[in-house]
Amino acid sequence: MKDRAKARGMGPILFALVGTLLLAGCAGVLNGNDGSVWDRGDIRDDEFSLQINNQSFNEARIYLHWNGDRRRLGSVGGNQSRSFDLDWSARTLRIEVDFLAGGGFISDPVTVNPGDDLEFRIPAHAR
Repeated sequence: MKDRAKARGMGPILFALVGTLLLAGCAGVLNGNDGSVWDRGDIRDDEFSLQINNQSFNEARIYLHWNGDRRRLGSVGGNQSRSFDLDWSARTLRIEVDFLAGGGFISDPVTVNPGDDLEFRIPAHAR
Protein backbone atom coordinates (compact mmCIF):
# COMPACT_ATOMS: atom_id res chain seq x y z
CA MET A 1 0.00 0.00 0.00
CA LYS A 2 2.81 2.42 0.81
CA ASP A 3 4.31 2.03 -2.67
CA ARG A 4 0.94 2.72 -4.30
CA ALA A 5 0.43 5.88 -2.24
CA LYS A 6 3.97 6.98 -3.03
CA ALA A 7 3.32 6.43 -6.78
CA ARG A 8 0.12 8.51 -6.59
CA GLY A 9 2.07 11.33 -4.96
CA MET A 10 4.60 11.33 -7.83
CA GLY A 11 1.88 11.83 -10.49
CA PRO A 12 1.40 15.58 -9.96
CA ILE A 13 5.17 16.14 -9.77
CA LEU A 14 5.79 14.34 -13.08
CA PHE A 15 2.87 16.17 -14.69
CA ALA A 16 4.26 19.53 -13.53
CA LEU A 17 7.74 18.65 -14.86
CA VAL A 18 6.41 17.55 -18.27
CA GLY A 19 4.17 20.65 -18.44
CA THR A 20 7.13 22.92 -17.69
CA LEU A 21 9.23 21.32 -20.45
CA LEU A 22 6.36 21.65 -22.93
CA LEU A 23 5.86 25.32 -22.04
CA ALA A 24 9.58 25.97 -22.44
CA GLY A 25 9.48 24.36 -25.90
CA CYS A 26 6.47 26.46 -26.92
CA ALA A 27 8.18 29.62 -25.68
CA GLY A 28 11.20 28.83 -27.88
CA VAL A 29 8.99 28.46 -30.94
CA LEU A 30 7.04 31.63 -30.15
CA ASN A 31 10.31 33.55 -29.76
CA GLY A 32 11.32 32.61 -33.29
CA ASN A 33 13.65 29.75 -32.42
CA ASP A 34 12.97 26.96 -34.91
CA GLY A 35 15.12 24.46 -33.04
CA SER A 36 14.88 22.95 -29.61
CA VAL A 37 15.00 25.17 -26.55
CA TRP A 38 18.31 23.44 -25.80
CA ASP A 39 19.75 24.29 -29.25
CA ARG A 40 20.67 27.97 -28.98
CA GLY A 41 24.10 27.87 -30.65
CA ASP A 42 22.97 29.82 -33.72
CA ILE A 43 21.67 32.83 -31.77
CA ARG A 44 24.34 35.43 -31.11
CA ASP A 45 24.14 37.40 -27.89
CA ASP A 46 23.43 41.09 -28.49
CA GLU A 47 24.07 40.99 -32.27
CA PHE A 48 21.98 40.95 -35.41
CA SER A 49 22.70 41.22 -39.13
CA LEU A 50 21.31 43.78 -41.53
CA GLN A 51 21.53 43.59 -45.31
CA ILE A 52 20.86 46.78 -47.24
CA ASN A 53 19.70 46.13 -50.81
CA ASN A 54 19.87 49.41 -52.73
CA GLN A 55 17.75 49.03 -55.86
CA SER A 56 18.09 52.76 -56.60
CA PHE A 57 20.60 54.15 -59.07
CA ASN A 58 21.86 56.65 -56.45
CA GLU A 59 24.45 55.92 -53.79
CA ALA A 60 22.94 56.04 -50.30
CA ARG A 61 24.35 56.90 -46.89
CA ILE A 62 22.68 54.80 -44.20
CA TYR A 63 21.97 55.89 -40.63
CA LEU A 64 20.40 53.92 -37.77
CA HIS A 65 18.00 55.45 -35.25
CA TRP A 66 17.97 53.65 -31.87
CA ASN A 67 15.99 55.21 -29.01
CA GLY A 68 16.32 58.67 -30.53
CA ASP A 69 20.06 58.36 -31.22
CA ARG A 70 21.28 58.68 -34.82
CA ARG A 71 24.33 56.62 -35.81
CA ARG A 72 25.99 56.44 -39.24
CA LEU A 73 26.20 52.89 -40.55
CA GLY A 74 27.91 53.37 -43.93
CA SER A 75 27.26 53.79 -47.65
CA VAL A 76 25.71 51.48 -50.20
CA GLY A 77 26.33 52.13 -53.89
CA GLY A 78 23.57 52.32 -56.46
CA ASN A 79 22.16 48.91 -57.45
CA GLN A 80 24.33 47.20 -54.82
CA SER A 81 23.90 45.32 -51.56
CA ARG A 82 25.93 45.40 -48.41
CA SER A 83 25.72 43.37 -45.19
CA PHE A 84 26.44 44.61 -41.68
CA ASP A 85 26.81 42.68 -38.41
CA LEU A 86 25.66 45.01 -35.68
CA ASP A 87 25.45 45.18 -31.92
CA TRP A 88 21.84 45.14 -30.77
CA SER A 89 20.90 48.35 -28.92
CA ALA A 90 17.11 48.38 -28.59
CA ARG A 91 13.98 46.60 -29.78
CA THR A 92 12.92 49.37 -32.16
CA LEU A 93 15.03 50.47 -35.10
CA ARG A 94 14.46 53.02 -37.86
CA ILE A 95 16.69 53.27 -40.93
CA GLU A 96 17.47 56.61 -42.54
CA VAL A 97 18.52 56.74 -46.19
CA ASP A 98 20.29 59.89 -47.39
CA PHE A 99 21.03 59.91 -51.12
CA LEU A 100 24.26 61.60 -52.18
CA ALA A 101 22.40 63.11 -55.14
CA GLY A 102 19.88 64.67 -52.72
CA GLY A 103 16.73 63.52 -51.00
CA GLY A 104 16.13 60.60 -48.71
CA PHE A 105 13.69 59.11 -46.22
CA ILE A 106 13.36 57.43 -42.82
CA SER A 107 11.74 54.00 -42.55
CA ASP A 108 8.89 53.05 -40.28
CA PRO A 109 10.01 51.48 -36.99
CA VAL A 110 10.85 47.77 -37.09
CA THR A 111 11.23 45.41 -34.13
CA VAL A 112 14.70 43.89 -33.82
CA ASN A 113 15.85 41.06 -31.55
CA PRO A 114 19.35 39.68 -31.00
CA GLY A 115 20.12 37.01 -33.59
CA ASP A 116 17.79 38.46 -36.24
CA ASP A 117 18.76 38.58 -39.92
CA LEU A 118 17.07 41.58 -41.52
CA GLU A 119 16.97 42.81 -45.10
CA PHE A 120 16.11 46.40 -45.95
CA ARG A 121 15.34 47.24 -49.56
CA ILE A 122 15.66 50.72 -51.00
CA PRO A 123 13.22 50.81 -53.94
CA ALA A 124 14.38 51.95 -57.36
CA HIS A 125 11.97 54.91 -57.32
CA ALA A 126 12.99 56.16 -53.84
CA ARG A 127 13.95 59.83 -53.55
